[in-house]
Amino acid sequence: MPRSALYRGAIGCATMVFIFAACRDAVSVPDVATRGLAPRPGAPLAAAVSKDILPTGKGYGVQDDPNPPPRTRYRMEYHSNRVRTGIQDIYFIWYGDWAGRSADQLVLTDLASTIGNTPYLNIVRLYPDSRDSVATSSVVYGGSVTDNYSHGATLSDADIADILNQQFMSNALPDDPNGIYVVFSSPDVVASSGQGVSYCAMHGAPVLLGAFTPLIYVGAPSRSMLHCAAQVFGPNGTTDGDGMAYLFAAELANVLTDPLLVTWYDRLGLEVADKCAWTFGTTYNAPNGAAANVRLGQRDYLLPQLWVPSKNGGACGLHW
Repeated sequence: MPRSALYRGAIGCATMVFIFAACRDAVSVPDVATRGLAPRPGAPLAAAVSKDILPTGKGYGVQDDPNPPPRTRYRMEYHSNRVRTGIQDIYFIWYGDWAGRSADQLVLTDLASTIGNTPYLNIVRLYPDSRDSVATSSVVYGGSVTDNYSHGATLSDADIADILNQQFMSNALPDDPNGIYVVFSSPDVVASSGQGVSYCAMHGAPVLLGAFTPLIYVGAPSRSMLHCAAQVFGPNGTTDGDGMAYLFAAELANVLTDPLLVTWYDRLGLEVADKCAWTFGTTYNAPNGAAANVRLGQRDYLLPQLWVPSKNGGACGLHW
């Protein structure tokens, strides 16, 4: 199937979209702005909600937010369109200066290579769509490229989309209809739309080459430790590698269940990982003494809990 045919059914909106903002179909207009993979609890107060808020892809907030939303109050609801199905290929773009950061890169590539079809990611299979297809947990690592500051050190949302578009145009990355693309930025790079202030990572679906394209952006936690790092050194002995692993896993689950920001979310616009932001469940000590909660392949990780729905509403969990 050509990429231009993907996600056309039930969308019925203009082909022009903004990065990290999807077309709206049969859902209400948001009352207030929501946040993505927000920094740890410093963000503005949320207004009272009288109707559903649409997700923005930036709902996973910063850790030190003194007024976090009531994340577990509302049940997850299906709204429209499709979840991601079939085997998904994950491609990385290392943006900025990654010299001397091979340890960080190995932590992330190993995670992408081992997270598929695990009890952890299988939680997304609890989220079906109107075609009775369930979100896939089958993901494989497809490779990576490096981008040495093609758009400078301060990135707009449009810049992040164009970073990926340039990889397509140069044939450095394949235009894969089953692809999920991830931009990891080095610590000297910042996304101007709120990185480290209102979110730590985000996802969206810009239209590239005529089709909606799943795109994740993950900023370096070391740039804003109080907001975006769960711990100074993770179970693999890194700050950014382990910290980005946490953020990447969260946004991956969000993409699989809510690829166009119109599928699965609650009344506050929170997605499957957003509802459990900065909660870890049962942890154990990794060999280096850092906290971990999931072992995948030969590595320990500290990953976010994901929302496990139930008839009674649901709860945060680490496996299904």
